[in-house]
Amino acid sequence: MRFLSAIIFLAIFACNSNTEQTKEEVKTELVLLSEKIAESPDNPELFSKRAEYFITKDNFESALMDYKEAVELFPTNGHYHYKLAYVYFEIAKYDRSKKNYPEIALTHIRKTIELKTDTIDALLLKGELHLAFDEIKEAISSLNQVIELNYNTPKAHLLKGYIYAKLGKQDDAIQFFHNAVDIDVAYEEAYMQLGLIYQRDNDSTAIPYYENALKINPKNKLALYNLGKFYQDSQKWNDAIESYTNLLKIYPSYANAYYNLGFIHIKLGLYDIAINDFSQAISFNINFHEAYYSRGHCFETLGDVYRAELDYKKAIEIKQDYNNAKYALQKLYEKNQ
Repeated sequence: MRFLSAIIFLAIFACNSNTEQTKEEVKTELVLLSEKIAESPDNPELFSKRAEYFITKDNFESALMDYKEAVELFPTNGHYHYKLAYVYFEIAKYDRSKKNYPEIALTHIRKTIELKTDTIDALLLKGELHLAFDEIKEAISSLNQVIELNYNTPKAHLLKGYIYAKLGKQDDAIQFFHNAVDIDVAYEEAYMQLGLIYQRDNDSTAIPYYENALKINPKNKLALYNLGKFYQDSQKWNDAIESYTNLLKIYPSYANAYYNLGFIHIKLGLYDIAINDFSQAISFNINFHEAYYSRGHCFETLGDVYRAELDYKKAIEIKQDYNNAKYALQKLYEKNQ
């Protein structure tokens, strides 16, 4: 069975030699691993290496097959059990039809802990798994064990922050997110979570946290967007425009950023520019009913009744219960009878 598995992978990837160079290099890496497995089908480390390759490509189903083989060949290797649990969890997160996968993952986590390898990682994964499936008490228990074993595990504090935020215990959540960045000053996700908490309260304390996240990762899309949205909600139009413009330099097809720029330009009375913003948003999301409605509003304001009517109708066509567009269209007809 293992030999057949290796041959199947070889057959799939050993063709089409006239591909792009990058694809050729990737194919060669996979083919080489599969060839080695065909030569040594009882070597669990080779299956592990190929599974890791599949994980880097988000091909978790193939990784699952290979880690199952590795565990079968070396059942007392705790690391293989941990990685198999991780793969089961990754699949279960995005495919809730795999209802038995979380329990299978827990079985392999328990085996990892029993074998006294990857204990902290296994407990972290256990906490994350329980959290993902709203098993809060079990999640806290697992994460507390991690912190007891090694307080300086930033992800344990981050996950506890998630839990308390989920429970509405904001002060506790802030404390644990702070713990995470105190341990790891480059923990991007913890800064993001702190920014989100403060932004919900319209507190400008959010700004330096997003800025810290951007120092770590200047391409953090959510940080750039949230900065723009915070400034927009605070009516700091120039700062918002700057943030959205910076975002669009990196992500030029981000429709929501164009839409928000359009909203700001309406507020500034710049309807022609707003029309262009909404048109850009529509070009990247043809079903963006709010953009059609807002562009229709701009056309109506500028006296272009025909185009306003077209956009209001398009918005209603996309979302039939869109009352804003229905009301605007009705008023447009009443004014132009």
